[in-house]
Amino acid sequence: MEEFLHTFDELFHAHKTIVICADAAACDISNLDPRLAARLESGLTVELNLPDDNARLEILRSKRDRAGMNVSDEILEFLASRIQKSVRRLEGALLRVATFTSLSGDMPDIAKIEQLLRDILREETSRILTVDSIQKRVADFYELKVSDLTGKRRPNSIAFPRQIAMYLSRRLTERSLKDIGQAFGGRDHGTVIHANKLVASRMEEDVRVRDIVQRLEEELRD
Repeated sequence: MEEFLHTFDELFHAHKTIVICADAAACDISNLDPRLAARLESGLTVELNLPDDNARLEILRSKRDRAGMNVSDEILEFLASRIQKSVRRLEGALLRVATFTSLSGDMPDIAKIEQLLRDILREETSRILTVDSIQKRVADFYELKVSDLTGKRRPNSIAFPRQIAMYLSRRLTERSLKDIGQAFGGRDHGTVIHANKLVASRMEEDVRVRDIVQRLEEELRD
């Protein structure tokens, strides 16, 4: 972090453009040097969400055209509509189709594409976790009602399970901080950030808390 801090300052004072990508906001990264966090927070922060259908189609067209792949627009539209969770997976599917057409000399139909990409498509259709499902599992574990987690009451017997549910929602879904806060009774994104920090800290300090959170995460993933 010390070396990165000096590199950042050198680029900044040289009037360079600095773009940094992370899976969490600077204030949500544990053990981050406060000096570095302050520098990261001084710039423009933008949350990146998964691309929509049109964006996925444009990504495929751009990659196909740049690489000169022999893949029809119909196949690109099929891929864009069926593969939504990961851009890397989307590009991997395109590469697999392009390799098939190059080696076989034939343009596969949709039925052949489904067979060719059956493992990718199976992964795409696997169960998608939602904030609702996470709330229900955490509530069941602590013998609470979901309405307790989304309500205004703040006794520790409810507040900490609520924070765990927020933490897991942040880790296991693609929902934004704002969306997660709204799902917990209209709370703001700062409350979700605080919950994430608190749960992460408690997991480091208390092995029982860590075991509970990890157990819940494993059950939800399975």
